[in-house]
Formats: sequence, C-alpha cells, structure tokens
Amino acid sequence: MGASAVAAVARSTRARPLPPPRLLADAVDRAGLWGRLAERAAGRPGELAVLLTPGASSYGDKSTAVSVEMVDQLVDLLYGHGYHNIAVGGTRCGPDVWLEESGPIDACRRLGYHGRTQRGVDYRLVDLTEDVAPVAFPASSVLHGSDMSRSWLEAGFRINIAKNCTHPEFGYALCLANLLGALPQPDKHHHYRARRDGADVVAALLAACPPDFHIIDAVVSSHGCAGAYVGRPLETGTVIAAPDAIVADLIGALLMGVDPLSSPLTSGVVRLCGMPTDYEVDGDLTPYPGWRNPPRSLVEAVRRLHPDGRVHRLFSIASWQVDPAQVAVTDTALARLSRGLTTLIRHADENPAALAALCAAVGAASTTSVMVQAWRNGYAKDKIRRREVSLAVDPRSYPDSAFDRIADFLRPMEGIIDALPADAWQMRWRHVDDGILFGCERTINAPYAQFIRRVDIAHSISYMTDYLGGRVHVVSRDDEGRVTRQIERNIYLAQPNYMAFYGGPPIDVCKLETIVYGDRSQRISWRTVRSPNRSAAYDDGSVTYLPADHGRRTRIVIRVRQRFTLPLTWQVLRPETRPAVRDPLVQDSYRRFFTRTLDNFEAEYEGRPYRVGRPWSEQDDDWASELPTQQLTVAAQLARGAVREALDSTTGRPGELGPDGFWHVRPHDTRPRFQPLEELRETLRPALSGFRQGLWEAVSRDRRLGRPL
Repeated sequence: MGASAVAAVARSTRARPLPPPRLLADAVDRAGLWGRLAERAAGRPGELAVLLTPGASSYGDKSTAVSVEMVDQLVDLLYGHGYHNIAVGGTRCGPDVWLEESGPIDACRRLGYHGRTQRGVDYRLVDLTEDVAPVAFPASSVLHGSDMSRSWLEAGFRINIAKNCTHPEFGYALCLANLLGALPQPDKHHHYRARRDGADVVAALLAACPPDFHIIDAVVSSHGCAGAYVGRPLETGTVIAAPDAIVADLIGALLMGVDPLSSPLTSGVVRLCGMPTDYEVDGDLTPYPGWRNPPRSLVEAVRRLHPDGRVHRLFSIASWQVDPAQVAVTDTALARLSRGLTTLIRHADENPAALAALCAAVGAASTTSVMVQAWRNGYAKDKIRRREVSLAVDPRSYPDSAFDRIADFLRPMEGIIDALPADAWQMRWRHVDDGILFGCERTINAPYAQFIRRVDIAHSISYMTDYLGGRVHVVSRDDEGRVTRQIERNIYLAQPNYMAFYGGPPIDVCKLETIVYGDRSQRISWRTVRSPNRSAAYDDGSVTYLPADHGRRTRIVIRVRQRFTLPLTWQVLRPETRPAVRDPLVQDSYRRFFTRTLDNFEAEYEGRPYRVGRPWSEQDDDWASELPTQQLTVAAQLARGAVREALDSTTGRPGELGPDGFWHVRPHDTRPRFQPLEELRETLRPALSGFRQGLWEAVSRDRRLGRPL
C-alpha cells in the first residue's frame, strides 16, 4: 500500500479495562482494515462480498472456538461501514468420521451462529466444503488440481479469524492453522496432514487465493497441554489484527512466550513464503500472565507420530473433547478412548502424575509408530504411502544460465570417477570431502532406438530405487517438445534403509536438471539447490544413455556425487574414524541401491512394475475412516452377541413337555451349543486364510530370489 503495514495488539489491562467490542474495534482500526476494505470496494461497499472464516473446530466446546459475540460485533462493524453483503463460512480442522451430523454448518449452529446478530444484522452462513470450483494452482504447488469453495473464490474480501489457543503438536494454533479448516475436503487430517504436508498446503493457499485480513480472538484464550482440543479458558483480554497471517501468528506466539518458529507449521510456511517485511507492531507484547504452553516432552512425542499413519489420526481424533449431549458418537470404543485421553489432558497441567501418564502413553505410541515405519522402510515398502509435496523452491529464482553451468560443474567430478578402479561389481567409488563419488554402468539387451522411446531420460530420477514421490516443474522444451530444463523435488526412503531405525529421515532434495539429446547419446545432469529437511548436503550427478553393439543394445552410465546427513547416533560414533567398518557398509549400500536402480531402468523398458509405496487415490477416504477402534467396536459387538446367545442356549431346553411327562424334541429344535462362536470363527476365517496364503507366497518369493529368511 506504499507504506509500512501495521499489526495491532489491543489489550485490556487493570489500568485501562476495555470491553471486547472496544478491543475489536480498536485493533481492526489501527491495523488498517477500513482502508483496505475501501480500496477493494472502489466506492461501492454495498456490493463487495465479505467472507468471514471464524475457527469453529470444536465439538460443542465453545472455549476452543472463536467467540460468536466477536463475530457478531465484527458483522455489526462491517454493516455500519456500509458493507452489507456478509457471509460467515464454517472452518473446522477436526476429523469427523466418528460423529453424526457434524458438518461445518451444524458445528456453527451449535456454537450459536444463526445468521443474525443481536442488533438484527443478517448474514449468510455458508459451508466451505460444498459447491467447489477448480483453482489454477500452479504445477509446482502441492494443491495442483485441487478445488476451493466458490464462496471463498468469489469473495471480494476475506477475513480469517482464529482462536488463541495452544496445540499439542504445533505448540500453538492461530491464523495459519485455521486456514487448514477453510479448505474444502471434509476430512482435513487425511487430505491436508497425511496426504500432504500442512505447511505446503497453507503456503499454496496463501500464494494462490489468500485471505486479506487476519484477526486473533484472545479475549478468552484456551491454554494448557492441548488448548485447541480440550478447552482450558484463560482471560487474556486481547485482540490481534494484521493484514498478514504470518505476522499475526508471530505476534500471537510472542504473547504466549514461545519461539514463533518452534511451530513446524509456521516455520514451514515462512521457509516457503518468506518472512514479511515492512511491518510495524502497534501494541504491547508482554506475555500473558498465568499462561501455560504444552510441555516440550509432549510436543516432541506427538511430532514423532507419522501424519500418514493411523496412530497419529487416532490421537488427533481422540484428543478432541466431545460433548455427548450435542453430538452423536458412532464409534463407542473411540468415545471411551477419547474420554480417557481428554481426562488426562484436562488434568495434566496441574497434576504431575497425569502429565507423566499422558507423555508416557503418547511416547509409547510414537515409539511404536517410528519402529513400524522403520520396519516398513526395509521389509514392507508396499505399505508406505507415496508423498505429495510442493516444489519447495521458486522457479523464478533460477535463470537459464544456472542450468547451463551444471555440465561444466560435473565434468571434473566425472573424470575422477571414470579414472577410479572398478570393484568386483564393476562399480567405482571413493570418499571425497566427507561425501561419496560413485559411478556404475550396465549394458542391457534392449535396442537403443526402442529404449530411448520407452524410457524417458527426463524421468530418470523417478526410476531410482526407493523413490517415494516428488514434484516436477518444466522450465523449457526443444522444438520437438522434449524437456531440456526442469526443476525437480525428489523424496526417497532413508538410505541405507536401516538408518530409519536410528531416526534417519527420508532423502528430500530439490534439483536443477538439464537434458541434452544427441544423435548417439542422451544425458540428464542435475545439481542440488536445496534439501527441505536437511537430509543432504548435496546429491549431484548424471545419467547417460549410449548405444552399444552398433545400437543393438543400450548402455546406461550413472555418476553421482553425494553427501547425506547421518542420524545423530551415527554422528556420535564418527564412522569416518573407523574406515575398516565404514567402507564395507558404504560399498554394500551403494551396490544394493544402484543395482536395484539399474533393474528399475530395465523394468521401465519392459513395462514391469517397480515403484515402492502405495499411491493416494479417491478411494482412500474409506481407508482413512477405518480406525482400530472401529474394528474393536465391531468385534466387541460380535463377542457380546455370541456370549448372550450362548448363555441363552444353555438356559433354555429344546422341544416341549408332553402330557405323558416327557420332553419331546424334534431334530430342528436343537442347535449347536456355541453357534455364535462358530459364526464368529467363520467370519474371521477368510482373513486368517488370506494371511497364511500371503505369508506362504512371501516366503516362496524370498526363496526364489535367494533372500535370507
């Protein structure tokens, strides 16, 4: 707007007590709301569609949702300034698969939204999960191909209103977290936490169709171990207003007395969008007196739960405090778990024993989750979900010259690799600068002309073994439409796979790539420009296709320069000081990885499947809604029915008493004494037989491949 924007903090103090309406009016006025609205309205305020998205992610617990009174006051203020086209969209971050009639509109009505303020001003109540339309999210965005509500897209001015509360995973949940609830998919956890990274999702929304103004309702906040889930009210007498969500969250975190970038959601969005500049803070940032943040041990335990796993989902659902008088529960086992977990959360801030029990329970669950994920890394890769991510870099930051220099950068390194002696597997490698120079090649029985048609050189990175997914942004093509420059983000399983047992993260790297198509060769070269999770210092290299035997066969040559970050345990062991142990491990891991990679090139040529992991699909909604507690509920119902019928069969006599004093029993009067148990056994028989068959097939396959059992 040509001047520094203002983030306003309006606070009620003993020396200057202010009622909530005054706090709201003061905050939005100082933060420049009316000027921004007037600029957007262009002299016609009555025609400007204004959308409010207050956080309503609560199950009947008003202390974890934005105050209805504050929304009414804001609607009255807007109406008083001439803005009469006002809608309130329900935002909700909690997964609702275990509740009946728990859509955003129902949640808003339970909280007190009825479409009219106390002063008689009418507004529309809209469901942001319905009536969606496609959005032109760029190909580099994690939301590419996704939709948004028409109410959101057609709004002329959007105001995001968040509740001031703590969060057991993020540390705090404010404006950025509330934006997850504004997205259209009803199951937020599945689509925007498990399938995609939450920070990527919020950054994509801010880049494509962001809110125009942000307010944090901190008049009465919710603090403690999990203030967003289990309400623990604390009067903080504050309203925060800012035109930028990141700035609003930074101020909110400072008032809580925590490092604003300690939240993975906030730090991830800042990493992708950058820190806002030219902002002035107008107000007092003294932390709230009596405020309690989640203990670090609990936050770390929750963060270790894999978002794409059912344990994380189960914790996210069961931690919400539910009022059984207002919502109908469909999963009784989950309801009991929720009562126990929320009871611990409610008492953990005051009772050390409750806090210890809560941290122990979540810690045990997170350790189990980590071990299961690590085991899948090496032994059940088909159970791992592939990743949907953003590009994580700005394509505009890299001119064509940055791509054209890659080949010159790699040439000296490739010369060294070619001069190294080959080992018993015809692979060349050497430690250089705490990294690895490595080269290998294979000649396959595939005509060169057919091979280059079937195996696209531009997709070489995705042919690597243990590739979990990524994002590709094409920068340029040649006259024939072939890719010549592209930026790619790649994610692989932890390498070697056993590093996952020591806390090794997936390999996550962003690369600039250039492809050259010659008459007698094709070559892709890449250079790492970023590692979002810091798993790699660099991962550079090239793949070259060459004709062999006068084109009757194809030669594949791979050369790489890599340096990955070791888990802390291995850093303490300092393997570089023990080359007799380190070198065989390095040689074995590289031999396994690139042997399988070359196998993948052949599989791609032959049309055989080779990718690890399971892709996401539209049918995953059914999978996401299945929880262990639902299966336990069904099993308990079957067991109760079986016991009841078994007891009934033992107490009653078959047949009838005749006039001669004898019981007369016909064949159809008798039934098996434990018929319900037999029915339960027959129900479980397909699963047990399928498990035995699958185990036998796996053992047979390992024997054929010569793997140790």
